[in-house]
Amino acid sequence: MTELLTAAQMRAIEDAAIATGEVTGLELMERAGRGVVEAIFEEWPELAQTSHRAVVLCGPGNNGGDGFVVARLLKEWGWEVEVFLYGDPEKLPPDARVNYERWRALGEVAPLEDDRFDSWPDGDSSISLVIDAVFGTGLTRPFLSHRHLAMTLNSASSISRRNNRWPLVVAVDVPSGMCADSGQWLGDDAPVDFAGTANLTVAFHRPKLGHVLHDGPWSCSSLRVADIGLPENWRSTRSLLWKEVVHLAQKPQRIDAFHLSKERFPNPPHKYTHGHALILSGGAGRGGAARLAARGRFGSGRGWSPWAARPRR
Repeated sequence: MTELLTAAQMRAIEDAAIATGEVTGLELMERAGRGVVEAIFEEWPELAQTSHRAVVLCGPGNNGGDGFVVARLLKEWGWEVEVFLYGDPEKLPPDARVNYERWRALGEVAPLEDDRFDSWPDGDSSISLVIDAVFGTGLTRPFLSHRHLAMTLNSASSISRRNNRWPLVVAVDVPSGMCADSGQWLGDDAPVDFAGTANLTVAFHRPKLGHVLHDGPWSCSSLRVADIGLPENWRSTRSLLWKEVVHLAQKPQRIDAFHLSKERFPNPPHKYTHGHALILSGGAGRGGAARLAARGRFGSGRGWSPWAARPRR
């Protein structure tokens, strides 16, 4: 069975590993960058045979730090690499700033806010890869507020889809703008085809919920999970993860990836006095088992049981 994590659980695992002294944040960032490069060469072995040209788009957080590592490793492999930063380098987190400086010893960093990509030619086959390391699992605010960035990523993914080859778009952890917990685009008025999609998405340690929910599979395309040396069992992080589960149970939140509905039964118990369960099902015509499970919970005196069904396309 594949283990899926929320963004908060992944942070808890990383924080616990760092707190025990088993690894530093800088080491995890280096492993993540190496994992991305290894996944790229596994997905497209021909790219490892000779030098190519890559554009690396880095963001203002640790996802951007991963991008600087990827840029440095591709440069050391002999590639021509251009790096763009969305944000102020002075405000980068400490580990990301270290990798920014390491890259600066090798090449320049241009601001991503310029118009470099506004006239990106559809037939430019000199760019083999676009690395999307702008926003990762920590993004929670609506992405459309970063409109120029969104248009840049959408331009890259649109060209890739039309050419069916170059440039290939690789997302670090999640495509920028996609919620790691729901698989939805972070922006209420954004149509699905506005989101930047990736030809390859490289996750770390475990897949996240958003990789498999809602539009996650479409946005991520091919998904590879890189091992960055975190504990394989839950022992060192069980208490932190359990606290997260308790927090979610105490403050139930609507899962935007689904349309929730609740069947009404005679005289049900108070919705939180006898537990709280979320029952997931497929779309129309595929909810029979979920319906039986919901009726069974209510028949046994259990508490509130919302039923989540995948919406029609």
